[in-house]
Amino acid sequence: MKINAPSHFQNSFFQEKASPDLKGLDLLIKRLAGKWKQRSSILKPWLKNVEVAKIERKRLEEITDKEINRLIRDSRLHVSGDALPDPKVLALICEVARRELGLIPYKVQMLSALALIKGYLAEIDTGEGKTLSIAIAAAFESWKGEPVHVITANDYLAKRDALTMKRFYARLGITVASVIGKTKPADRQAGYQVDITYTTAKEVAADFLRDRLQLGEWTRSGVRQQVRKFVRASESGVRLTQRGLFRALVDEADNGLIDEAVTPLLISQKFKSEELRQACLGAWKVAEFLRPGTDYTIHRGRREVKLTEAGEEKIAERDDFPLSPLWRCPDRRREMVLLALEAHEFFTLGSHYIIEDGKVVIIDESTGRPMPDRSWKLGLHQIVEAKESLVITAPSTTIAQISFQGFFQKYRKLSGATGTAQEIADEVWTIYGVPTVKIPRNLPNISRYRSPKFYLSEADREHAVSEEVIRCHRDSQPVLIGTRTVTSSERLGRKLGLQNIQHVILNATRLAQEAGIIEDAGLKGRVTIATNMAGRGTDIELGKGVRELGGLHVLVTEPHESRRVDRQFFGRSGRQGDPGLVSRYYSLDDVLFQKFSPRFLHRLMTKTAHPSTGEIPYPLLCRGLLKYVQIRAEKLAVFRRKQVSENDRRQRSSLGFVRD
Repeated sequence: MKINAPSHFQNSFFQEKASPDLKGLDLLIKRLAGKWKQRSSILKPWLKNVEVAKIERKRLEEITDKEINRLIRDSRLHVSGDALPDPKVLALICEVARRELGLIPYKVQMLSALALIKGYLAEIDTGEGKTLSIAIAAAFESWKGEPVHVITANDYLAKRDALTMKRFYARLGITVASVIGKTKPADRQAGYQVDITYTTAKEVAADFLRDRLQLGEWTRSGVRQQVRKFVRASESGVRLTQRGLFRALVDEADNGLIDEAVTPLLISQKFKSEELRQACLGAWKVAEFLRPGTDYTIHRGRREVKLTEAGEEKIAERDDFPLSPLWRCPDRRREMVLLALEAHEFFTLGSHYIIEDGKVVIIDESTGRPMPDRSWKLGLHQIVEAKESLVITAPSTTIAQISFQGFFQKYRKLSGATGTAQEIADEVWTIYGVPTVKIPRNLPNISRYRSPKFYLSEADREHAVSEEVIRCHRDSQPVLIGTRTVTSSERLGRKLGLQNIQHVILNATRLAQEAGIIEDAGLKGRVTIATNMAGRGTDIELGKGVRELGGLHVLVTEPHESRRVDRQFFGRSGRQGDPGLVSRYYSLDDVLFQKFSPRFLHRLMTKTAHPSTGEIPYPLLCRGLLKYVQIRAEKLAVFRRKQVSENDRRQRSSLGFVRD
């Protein structure tokens, strides 16, 4: 029979929303319910509260600090439940923000805070002040007495926001800390003992799994004992890092809830294996010997490689195999060769990984940031090391894993904010039960968007980009150039350097300079080349006189598989009613078009390119092609996320049962 955990256990550590595999009519009804919850009329009662709070906050400006402190103590005693905050309480929190941070929350920021408090995914445009909105919501939620996790897109933002908001929280009687990748194991528990913890999805989920390992795996014979062990953890001597999963506010929520969900989080242990090392070296040696089209076929859209009969025969005929028992097994040998071919065809230095201190460091494709604590599946990481002639590291074996979908479903209450929510509204509602609402801008977006330009080759595109940058630099207009990979950013930087264009580069290899580069990116004459590291959580302020020059010119050179990532980068221009310009320069030999565009259309467009510049003169056709390939890529990503979620569901369904 099924064992149900005590309520305390369910409501904290393993709290989880029901997430049935809905199909057919059930799925349709749920989606319709999500559409109903997303209606714009939901904002009307919130707007009334905001208008009252604005008037009340203005009155509080005349009150002494001593009286404000008394109001804070009194207000904390009356906060409970899931109702909207009283306008006076909202006004008080906003007035503290003015006194401690020098920031007067706009109506939009107050409205956003209410949406977060009510459990919505709020679409808040870039530059509209998500950080303060989240802080207001987190402060109110923490007054209810339960720990709050603010989950950001990366370590830099988690540390920055916790430090920025520390005075604000302290005045409200709230403690705050950050837990990031560099946080020592001994300090992590203290990081979760505060009222509000700023962290990332990877860190908070990994700490959850580590606590689960502390409790011991749920086995068919030991479920009752593990439940009792958790409830009496303090008595049993078990030191848990976290206090439970009660409330999460996810900044850049499309990244945390959707993009991160493509890959499950694993906790692993290293183990030495000379056999695997030899097998990886042998597999890479064979992969270099095989020829595409003859010995194996490639399906780039699915990232799949298949051996042909000729390839199978070549592998069988080779007599220089390693002595490893792992390699002598024909099935295992075939798997290792396929992994090596994947590494050869799909994993590129500067695009998917970089090398730091003699180690392969994976780059997150959606954020452009390095992930030094992650490795690819058993064997693949070691084969990439063999490919780069590095020391083969010890492989890892998985001891615990969870999908990000499964993890976020464990929070009792979940909400988030992002500048690009509409594209994922249905998926977020279906998986997490979180509805989406669009928050109106404080000021209209007056940034200008040029039609995208398409070129036949990468060389043609880079020449056109260089010419445009030279024109902007001549006028002292700041330019932010977006690339998808480290390699592209460095190559474009060398090209501009040859033309004596002073510039700075922000990518996964230059993390130390990030804050300074972002701070200066809006100054006159500044040329910044950046991967999509600059596309999230970065607020670029215009320097003196830049507004008169037309604002920041965002120039994107490579499309991303997700339209949301492109929109995030476009949003660096035109913040808070500032002027701006967005230009796009793409080439047909880009990997995205190579993988997903119809071949006949690709050939047709190639024939129409201008013979001297390589520009393709059909903008409507080009825009249609761009939309087509990105939709195909997004559908593939949705399919991958469903697979991860389904695998996680199958794992969970095999646990938690015992026969008496």
